[in-house]
Amino acid sequence: MFLRLQIDNFAIIEHSRIEFHHGFSVLTGETGAGKSIIMDAISLLLGARAQKNMIRKNAESSSIQGVFMTKNKKALDFLEENRIPYEDVIIVERVLFRDRPSISEINGKTVTNALLREFGSIMALSGMQGENSFLIDPKFQLDLIDTFCGKEHLSFLKNLRQDVANYRALENKLHRESGDPGQTAREMDLLRYQIDEIESLALEPGEDESLREEFHAIRNQSSTLEYLKELSQMSFDDGGIRGLMDRFASSLEKVAQNDGSYGELSEEFEDIRYRFQEIAYTLRDRAENFEADPERLNEVAERLDAINDAKRKYGDSLEKIEEFLEASCDRLAYLEDYDQNIEDLKNQIEKIKEDADKKADSIRESRISMAKKVELRIAEVMKELDIPEAKFEIHFGEKALSEDGKDSVIYMVSTNKGEDLKPLSEVASGGEISRIFLAFISIYAEFDEREILILDEVDTGMSGKTAKVVAKKMAQLSKDRQLIVVSHLPQVVARGDRQYQITKKEENGRTVSVVKSLNKEERVAYLATMISGADTETTRKTAREMLEEHDEEVL
Repeated sequence: MFLRLQIDNFAIIEHSRIEFHHGFSVLTGETGAGKSIIMDAISLLLGARAQKNMIRKNAESSSIQGVFMTKNKKALDFLEENRIPYEDVIIVERVLFRDRPSISEINGKTVTNALLREFGSIMALSGMQGENSFLIDPKFQLDLIDTFCGKEHLSFLKNLRQDVANYRALENKLHRESGDPGQTAREMDLLRYQIDEIESLALEPGEDESLREEFHAIRNQSSTLEYLKELSQMSFDDGGIRGLMDRFASSLEKVAQNDGSYGELSEEFEDIRYRFQEIAYTLRDRAENFEADPERLNEVAERLDAINDAKRKYGDSLEKIEEFLEASCDRLAYLEDYDQNIEDLKNQIEKIKEDADKKADSIRESRISMAKKVELRIAEVMKELDIPEAKFEIHFGEKALSEDGKDSVIYMVSTNKGEDLKPLSEVASGGEISRIFLAFISIYAEFDEREILILDEVDTGMSGKTAKVVAKKMAQLSKDRQLIVVSHLPQVVARGDRQYQITKKEENGRTVSVVKSLNKEERVAYLATMISGADTETTRKTAREMLEEHDEEVL
C-alpha cells in the first residue's frame, strides 16, 4: 500500500505531501495544474529515469519520497535478497541534483536505478493508455498469457530458460574451441610451461608464511646479538643487576634476623633472585653461542622471490596458485583429447537443444489452450465496458528458440461489427483503447499479487453511459487493492473513495502547484463544476446524488 508521497522542489511543486489511503483515490485538476507532475514523481519512485530539467527553477536539488507498506511476499523477498533493512514500512527516496547523478534509496540503503525499477515493478502495476501503454509491448503480451497459465506453467518455463541459457553457453564454448588450430597449439605450449613452472616450485601449504617469519628472524640476528650482550653486561658487570640483587638479599636477610616478620619477604625475594640468575645465565650462554647464518638468509630470500613471482603470475596466495595449476592441468588434458571433446560438446549441445525444443512445444500447447480462455474472458469484459461488438483474438507466430520459447504473439482486436481484426497497437479510438486497456488490467489484476494499481487518464475519450460503466469497473478493481487514478470524468471522480485536487497558483512571482484532499462538500462543489462547467444548485444536486450512490454501493 502507498501511504505517503512527499515532493520537494520538483517542476512547479515547491513542497507537497499527500497521504494516500486504501481503496480508490482520484487525482483531479485543470489541464496544466500539475497532475502529470504527481504521476511523474510516482514514476520516479518506481524506477523511471530522472531528468535534470525536472528540478524546480533556482533549486539545486529535488527530492521525492514515498512511504509504502506491504505483505507482498515477492517484495519482502526482494528486500531480504538485497540486504535492505525492513521493519514496518518501506521508504523509497529519489534525490535529483543539477551537478551530479541522482541518488536512489530504499530504507536508507543506496540502490541502483535498475534495482529500484525492479522493486517498483514488484510493488505497483502502473500504466497509461495510448502508444506508451505496456499492453502493446509484445513481450508483455506473451508474459501476460504465461501469468494466466499458472504456477506449474511458469515453473516449466523457468526450466526452459535454464536449458536455453546452458545451450547458448555451450554454443559459445564450441565457437571458441573451434578456432584456429595454431592458436590451440600455442595455448597448449603455454599451459605446459605454466604447469612445469609451478610444479618445479614444489610448494608446501603455508610455506610462504613460515619463510617470511624465518627471513625476518635471520635478518634481525645482528640486533638480537647486540641486545643479548647488553643484557649479559647489565647482569654480570661490576655494579650490575646480579651484584645489586645479592647485596639487596643480604641486607633483607639481616633485617629478617632482627625482626622475624620480614622473614617471608626475605624468602620471596630469594626466589626472585634465583629465577633472575637462571634467566641471566641463559641469556649469557645464548650470547656466547650465537651463530649468524647469512647463507640461509640468501636462500630464504631467493625462495620468497620465486614464490612471490608465482603469485604475481598465477594468484595472490598459494591456494589460488594450486587452483590455477589444477585448472591448467584439466584444460591441457581437455585440449590433448581435442577431437573427442569437441564431438562430445556437439552431442551435448544437440541433446540440450532437443530437450529445449520439446519443452518449448509443450509450453506452446499450454499457451494456446489458455489463449482461447483469455479471448473469451476479454471479449466478455469488453462487452461489460460497453463495446458490445468487440472481438478479440490472440494470434500465434513462430520464432527461433529463445528463453521465452518459440512463440510470438499479437493481440488482435475488432471493436465494431463487420470490421476486420487488427493489432491492438493500431486501434484508433482513444476511448476504445482505454476500455480495452482497462479490460486487460481488470483480468490481469485477478492473477497479480501487486497491491497498488496506478492509472493515468485511462478514461480518455469516454462520456455518458460508457464513463459510468468504466467508473464501476474501476471501483471493482479497488476492492482488492489500492487504486490511484488521474481522471477528468465526473463519473469516475464520484466513484473515488477520496479525491485530491491539484491547482496552480502564483505565489511571490512564481507558479506553484498545490495538492488538497477534498472533504465531501468540496467534492460536491468540484463535481458540480465538472458536470456542466458551473456550480449551480441543480448541478450540486446531481453531484450529491452521484456521491451518495457510490456511498450506498460501498455500504
